[in-house]
This record gives sequence, C-alpha cells and structure tokens, in this order.
Amino acid sequence: MIQLYIAASLDGYIAKSNDSVDWLDEMPHPEGEDYGYEEFYSGVDTVIMGRKTYDVVVGFGVEWPYSDCKTYVVTRDQNFKGKLGNPTVINDLSQEIVNGIKSESSKNIWLVGGGKLVADFLDQGWIDEMIISLMPVVLGEGIPLFPPKIKESWFSLEKSRSYDSGAVILTYKKK
Repeated sequence: MIQLYIAASLDGYIAKSNDSVDWLDEMPHPEGEDYGYEEFYSGVDTVIMGRKTYDVVVGFGVEWPYSDCKTYVVTRDQNFKGKLGNPTVINDLSQEIVNGIKSESSKNIWLVGGGKLVADFLDQGWIDEMIISLMPVVLGEGIPLFPPKIKESWFSLEKSRSYDSGAVILTYKKK
C-alpha cells in the first residue's frame, strides 16, 4: 500500500517558501508524544520522495533517518547521485516502475513528499491512504500540500485523532 504521511499547516502548507519545515520543531511533544510516527514508521519498508524533499532531509545534517528502508528519489536530473541513504534514482515515473516498487516491498510504501510528487501520485491514482497531520499553525504562504489543478480524487475518512497540542491526525483511504 502506498501511504502519504505528511504534516500540513492549517492553511494547507507542508513547508515554508524556502522549503523549511522548522515550524514543525515548535510543536510540543509532551512526554515524548510522536503523534503516531513510530507506529506508522514500523509498518514501512520503502520511502519515495522528490529531489527537493531529499535535499531538505540531507540538509538536516543528521544520519539518514530512513536507513532501514529502501529509498527512491524521483528527479529529472539524469546525473543526480544521492549523498545519503543510497537512493535508487527514478528519472521517469511510470505505472510499471510503481508496480515494481510495490512488488519489492513487503510492508507499506511511504510517499514522503513533496507537493509535485504528491500531485503526480494523486493524478495517477497511486495513493492508497493519506495520513495528514494538521498542525495548529497558519504559515500564510509556502509549499501547498496539494498544488492547483490536480485530478479530482475521493477518499473516505477512516479515523481521526486529536491531541491537546491542537494537532489533528486524519487518516483517509482511497474510495
């Protein structure tokens, strides 16, 4: 199953205009609250991300956070070589490639982001589940969760969970 697991501001942004997600660091984590991340991540063995998202993660200056997962980076740059995570580079995303990734995965596949890649996966109907963490912040501008002019797609709400911090986690399955 391909899952989009992503945080967004109340006004629908996944990052600031400069690609920063530093606003997520401001979220309170009482008693080590991880907002369901560990449970989600334990069910994943593959991550797919766009080049910009990969560069943002590398820019954190930490060890590769997905070292126990197969990593795919989608980019048009034919010469791209990943610095961390030993990524497999995908230059031309197709149904055949997605099917191949699915067949190689024994657990779920995490579509990490960013916005353009999310739109591509939605347009092709490849996202089976969306877990969207709405954070109680308004950014005013930035990179939208869903770029304009994506294909209409319907999902059903499977569950929701709210936290004292004001965060709400919404889980949707493809209809």
